[in-house]
Amino acid sequence: MIDGISFVQKELLLPIISGGVLLFAAFIFKEWQTRNKGKFTLNAIVAFITLFALILIILEPSKEVEIQHKQGLLLTEGYRTAQQDSLESIYEGIQVLEYNHKQSVRWALDSLTSLLVIGDGVAPYDFYKFDSIPTSYLANEITSGITKVKFNDHLVLGDDLKLNGTYAKPKPGSILVLQDSRGNGLDSILLKDKSSQNFSLKAVPKVSGDFIFKLSQKDNVGKVLASNPLPITIRKKEPIRVLIVNTFPTFETKYLKNFLADQGYEVTVRSQLTKGKFKFEYFNTKASPIYQFTEESLSKFNVVITDTETYFNFGKTVKNRFEHSIRENGLGLFIQPTELLFKLGKAMPYFSFKSDGVNEVQLPNSTVNIEKYPFTFNETFAVNAIDSNELGKLSYYKQLGLGRVATTTLLNSYQLLLQGKDQAYKIIWTQILDKIVQRKEQVVAWQSQTELPKVGEPYSFVLRTGLEDFQIINTEEKRIPLLQDANVSFKYSGTTYPKKAGWNTLEVEGDSTTQFSYYVYDADDWKSLSASNTRAANTKKFGKGIKENRTVMVNRPISLLLLYILFLLGIGWLWLSPKLSSQS
Repeated sequence: MIDGISFVQKELLLPIISGGVLLFAAFIFKEWQTRNKGKFTLNAIVAFITLFALILIILEPSKEVEIQHKQGLLLTEGYRTAQQDSLESIYEGIQVLEYNHKQSVRWALDSLTSLLVIGDGVAPYDFYKFDSIPTSYLANEITSGITKVKFNDHLVLGDDLKLNGTYAKPKPGSILVLQDSRGNGLDSILLKDKSSQNFSLKAVPKVSGDFIFKLSQKDNVGKVLASNPLPITIRKKEPIRVLIVNTFPTFETKYLKNFLADQGYEVTVRSQLTKGKFKFEYFNTKASPIYQFTEESLSKFNVVITDTETYFNFGKTVKNRFEHSIRENGLGLFIQPTELLFKLGKAMPYFSFKSDGVNEVQLPNSTVNIEKYPFTFNETFAVNAIDSNELGKLSYYKQLGLGRVATTTLLNSYQLLLQGKDQAYKIIWTQILDKIVQRKEQVVAWQSQTELPKVGEPYSFVLRTGLEDFQIINTEEKRIPLLQDANVSFKYSGTTYPKKAGWNTLEVEGDSTTQFSYYVYDADDWKSLSASNTRAANTKKFGKGIKENRTVMVNRPISLLLLYILFLLGIGWLWLSPKLSSQS
């Protein structure tokens, strides 16, 4: 480019100029032999101008032009034609583009100063394509169907399958039916004439394995109007070995150990009587006292439960052994809260708290009130909610290598048992333990990052493992590139593009015991839910307000008319010149 001038055919620049130089040299050689006839200098100048014009015609010169008002309109799935027509009348000359996640639109965006998106929006995994252009999203209307759903897709045999959600603009008189893999109805709810209706369904699966339950909508005569799959993995209940360590017995521990024993956990309780003397209790397991916390002794347990004073009074060597067992062996650690927990400040390496002044809360999706410490978790401290639907803001865990450390702001949860609210107590502690227990036989811990995997779309996952020099393969036995976390050496992330609907797998190549199953939905599955999630993500990403235009520099072709005139005049003169010389 020279002073804003460039060429459309710039890849031909060198060969065209080289050819022009050779052609001009051949012309000069020919004219030099007849120079005594006159007009040599004039013909040479005309030939140069003619060849120069021809070279520019072939290269197609262009000039950079500044553009400030060239909007684009991106049509995504579910857009309304009336909205498109309205925007086209408001923004005269707006360029209309159609969004297809399988094709790139980045080339078309380069010449636009701003972009409006209508319809259900852009797939979140394509957001990066719009980082360079001011983009506004005009949210689509909410369509009839399920817009929110939450269910526990990994169960232990005997646990309740719970499904909660929201249905927008339901058809009055129709019913939602939870069905098992054979189509048998397990639970149902009648839809009423509302703009939005929350629903809750539950069932108790009877066998273990990978199953496809269904959530179907039927009319009042039993005709199926819509049906969506619910992939459920149910595993057999495995013995979980729990060690409870207290400096002195507490009511919380007293009721917790009895609950765990009744639920089939293998429980060892160590309570300190005096310095160097301990009382041991054993439930569902043989007597095996623990005097020293070594890596070998800790490896016998899946999870350790200890109060704040006990854990933070351990010496540095003991705490290092705990952390090593957590990081390398997947041990789970639950710290029972006391007032000390919230006074440790920077001495608390796992969690950060802030005062909220609330001493009692109502459990979500429940009428049960429970006491808590007047603190809440600082979520910016890299922690994760145990279950955002049930215990969000109350119980959190922090990932440490292969294991997890957890605690809660709940106070005296055993009072639920004294009040006869056994189910609420069971839910709290079952969820906490299920979230932090890492089963020792798992060489690889998998975590899905994509909520609704669909055929042909990216499915992202995270895995944690101590393995070295390993490869991950997908259902098609194709290797998946992995990105190792720069800060956590045993944490890897990857993305695959599933080609078939149904159950798909990931595993370490050559080791089928590491297999991880995930379900891939058809394009038509959960359409209302997908659209609702996409609309919410687009609104958060792009906002609702119309953004200011950016300035764009684009290349505009320069008119070739003058060059064509020069070329034709030059060719005409060079054809006529020999004839004039011969007559003279």
